[in-house]
Amino acid sequence: MNRNDRNAPASRPPPTGAADAPVSLPYARDFMLGRMFAADAAFDGLFYTGVTSTGIYCLPSCRARKPRAEHVQFHATPLEARAAGLRACRRCHPDAYRGVPPHEAALMAALGSVHVPDVPDVRALAAALHLGESALHAHWRALFQVTPGEWLARERVRLAARALRDTGERAAAIAFGVGFGSLSAFGAQFRRVMHLTPQAWRVAGRNGGLTLTLPAGVPLAVVWRDLSRDPRSVTQRVDAPAGRLTFAWTLPTGPQRVALHVTAGKVEVHPDEPDRLSSPDWEALHALTVRALGLHTPQTGRGWPVPLAPQPFDGLIWAVAAQQVTFAQACRVRRTLTERHGTPVAGDLIAPPTAAQLSALNDADLRAAGLTDARAALMRRLAGRAARHELNLDALARGTVSAARRTLLAVPGIGPWTAEYVLLRVLGFPDIVPDGDAALAASLRRTHALPTKPTPAQVQALLLPHAPRRSQAVLRAWHAALDRT
Repeated sequence: MNRNDRNAPASRPPPTGAADAPVSLPYARDFMLGRMFAADAAFDGLFYTGVTSTGIYCLPSCRARKPRAEHVQFHATPLEARAAGLRACRRCHPDAYRGVPPHEAALMAALGSVHVPDVPDVRALAAALHLGESALHAHWRALFQVTPGEWLARERVRLAARALRDTGERAAAIAFGVGFGSLSAFGAQFRRVMHLTPQAWRVAGRNGGLTLTLPAGVPLAVVWRDLSRDPRSVTQRVDAPAGRLTFAWTLPTGPQRVALHVTAGKVEVHPDEPDRLSSPDWEALHALTVRALGLHTPQTGRGWPVPLAPQPFDGLIWAVAAQQVTFAQACRVRRTLTERHGTPVAGDLIAPPTAAQLSALNDADLRAAGLTDARAALMRRLAGRAARHELNLDALARGTVSAARRTLLAVPGIGPWTAEYVLLRVLGFPDIVPDGDAALAASLRRTHALPTKPTPAQVQALLLPHAPRRSQAVLRAWHAALDRT
């Protein structure tokens, strides 16, 4: 695929660099300190952290050592921070961050004061954000690519899942504590998002395995096809007739071979050495399985699952390896990187290299795997940022699509195609169109019998009827392109 590359708000912050005078920030100091200490990328560009003891200013998500609270001041723009005598951090590069549109800044400022358990429904969420329900739906779909109701359910389930694993509190108390109005609603939404019951999640791993329920009618042939797209893969094996998948995955305690057996609407997850695994390992196994099978987005109607790169950093490897080359070439580069720098597990499989492993290499090591100078530099740059937790893919996936896109495009070497690929295949946003993708354009040309390859604008127009699930349409087109190779 050849590709081109919480608290009462005050005044609204302008786009970055829009004014010389200090701007009143819409957050209380304690709230901004909390977001800074949490390295929350959702607030990048909405305020900047100034550190008086070192004389630098950073994005909230910066993973440099956090300063003491008394040494922190906050600024609305980089220009304001520089006027205070501070210089830009060389780790998070705040000046390279793209500005935030005013409407997004205003909504995120208001959202900063919303406590999900205190918002019983979409109407209450709209009131808390000072929006009408129709405006809320329009803004939410554009920013998060889900409806407000879907977002609320997902956030409640996320809070409940953490409480179920970390506390001994009764499930009913947890359900009402995170804002569900009834136990039946809690159970239904939990199963829809997590693909198992709350009780099964609480005890997951205690019997040496994990079992998820598949949505009714999920087209598994799509999953088999997608996971088989590199027939020489060294990280996974696919036996579609037997309904068996085998992966080499890196868990918190280390790499391990993991078998997935799909039968009768369920998927059973069996690691080779279950007795070695901790609770975080089982939670990671659940997340990896959901990503690999495309279950991160609840299925509706005849929709296709969109499998993600199970391990997010491996998705970045795919994205860099695939810049401006054919799909076969991208597979070859990724295989070489994995064979040379990954970790072998049982069954002749190799776990993909981690960010820490690749960050320890030099550009010559990466060029030897088949990367150009520019792509080797980008791979090492991404590996370093991910290894230092400066690039938090999980946080980007939970935030707005525009914030994720801005963060990616601020990385030197990442262009529009790479950013859109990561949004679709790594972060899992459901309405993404990499309109500069050559294979996508060629597939649409054949499907629509066009005389010439469609332009990016024409690609967008052709896929518009598939909104708000255009990622599925893109995957269909990519599969069609693979069928012709």
